[in-house]
Amino acid sequence: MDKNKDSEEKDKRMSRREMLTAIGMTGAAAMTGVLLNNGVANALTGNQPSVTDSVYGSTNAQLLSTVDADDVSFLQAAGLTTRTAGDKLREWVSIKDFGAVGNGTTDDSAAFQAAIAYAESKAVTNPAPGSTGSKLGRVSLFLPPGSYLITQPESLLRSSYTTSTVGLHIQGAGSGVTQVIYSPSATGTYLANNNNAWQFCSISDIEFYSTSTSNHFMRSYSTGQPQSWTFERIRFRGSWGYTFHLEGTDTNSEMNWREVDWAGTCTKGVYVPSAGGSDQFLNYNFYSCNFEVQEGDFLHFEKGGNITVWGGSYIHIGANAGTFFKLLGATHSYGVERFLCIGSRMEHRNANSKLIYCEWSAGIVSFINVDTSSSVPLRAATELVATFYSNNTKMPIIKFDNCRLLGKHEYMYRVNSFQYPHNIVYENCEINQHTSPSDFIVFTAEGGNTNAGGTPTIHFTNTRGQGDPSRKSWECDYGFQKSSFGITKRTAISVKRADGKFPYSASTTIGFYVPVNARIVNIFLQSPAGAVTSTGAATFTVQTTEATPTVLATLTAANHSQGFLLKQDLYFRCDSAEKCSLQLVAGSNVTQANPEAECIVEYIG
Repeated sequence: MDKNKDSEEKDKRMSRREMLTAIGMTGAAAMTGVLLNNGVANALTGNQPSVTDSVYGSTNAQLLSTVDADDVSFLQAAGLTTRTAGDKLREWVSIKDFGAVGNGTTDDSAAFQAAIAYAESKAVTNPAPGSTGSKLGRVSLFLPPGSYLITQPESLLRSSYTTSTVGLHIQGAGSGVTQVIYSPSATGTYLANNNNAWQFCSISDIEFYSTSTSNHFMRSYSTGQPQSWTFERIRFRGSWGYTFHLEGTDTNSEMNWREVDWAGTCTKGVYVPSAGGSDQFLNYNFYSCNFEVQEGDFLHFEKGGNITVWGGSYIHIGANAGTFFKLLGATHSYGVERFLCIGSRMEHRNANSKLIYCEWSAGIVSFINVDTSSSVPLRAATELVATFYSNNTKMPIIKFDNCRLLGKHEYMYRVNSFQYPHNIVYENCEINQHTSPSDFIVFTAEGGNTNAGGTPTIHFTNTRGQGDPSRKSWECDYGFQKSSFGITKRTAISVKRADGKFPYSASTTIGFYVPVNARIVNIFLQSPAGAVTSTGAATFTVQTTEATPTVLATLTAANHSQGFLLKQDLYFRCDSAEKCSLQLVAGSNVTQANPEAECIVEYIG
């Protein structure tokens, strides 16, 4: 036999085998049925000598790749229903069915527009009893591996479609594996524009790349239809304006972002404008998302919202930075002023990076187990990171719980803010760049107004500074003394040496600190009888560390072994750093360290 002819025939066979094995999603069995002629089908049932002969041909056989898939049977397994291969293949619709190339240079806009038109045409009337009239989508659109260049706006969703439709799935092969490059010539356009139509839909496993901040990813306009969208394992790269722009009068709700990643530049991640938005937009959930950009605001809500952020990483890299969370506008509807960020990590790498700016006059704003400390070496302690603003209204309930915080937090108030109660708590926190509430908190009277009664009282509980000495208390109601209605409580601290004993002549002094603007109201010095064996006199004094100390309480027990008790009522204003620094001092006559004695300092504020 001619060796050259054999080699040529072998090359043909290999190329055809490679073609068969390269086909992916719906399974080799279905694709075999589509590509092979009836001879192959017969071979599989034993009516031909071999599948190989049927595929590659004997003297007269050849591959008939143009056989109609609807004429080929498909059986998943014995005992199941026989279907046509065409029916099996149509379970998924590929963007390549519409002529997309996916090489990154060929314009695939027409293919995408044809695909979404096809999805629109396949929507059917909801057959369920009592249905509201919405149509049901019938298309899952698959974007195989590749880079798809789009130059025409609204190629992913188009505003010309206005029929309320439930269900559309746009699925890539993986973030980065499937890439869509949006590079339109017109500015201010959207790759997807949902005009009060699609709901209960999803987009997943795709990287979207934009070439300019004048390009936007998705606009959703709703008067009651668009809702329940899910975005999963999506990457945004390049330069984007708004990735999600929500407008309308109702709904645009129940939206979920899971493992969505932003990098590059993004003017606004999710944007609800005041002029075009609504307080009826709510229920936004972000799970394990990353917003690690050169600059941009992550969430910019000029209306209310019910917003939860779980985990994830949020970083501003460039000098222009931005604000991760903007909650604007004073007055919103009940039930749509709730913000929770839990378990997230922030990097504010320069002075222009902010955690939050909030104008809400009601609702709840909570940060739980959030860490902003990583950029401590990069920022001055004096730089503002968070601002809460009372525009002559009350502020929302604000709480930072179990957080590590850098920079300063600002609370702004106006001339009539004193008329409203505020509720602000820092609990179980570490303040990384400051050693007292007075360094960490900034009160700003907007416009230089003189009504300091608008100063909110800020409650610190079980909080500490990063470099604090062991005997320093942040436990206070900071700002109560200026507030028009400053609610405060009594706090008591106990002071001893490291070994749990009172000072004595060999170690006479224990230093400790109370918060700035605390008011000391009681000091207790007490020891039970029999705590020591010394029968000599014992003198103990509580005083400030001023150049000329102010003595707050002193006692001399005639017989140390018989115990002592002093309750000193007073009202002492700790309104300077020197007055906040106190000492428990043992006299030279104290010869034993008392393990049972107590010094209790009680203060308000």
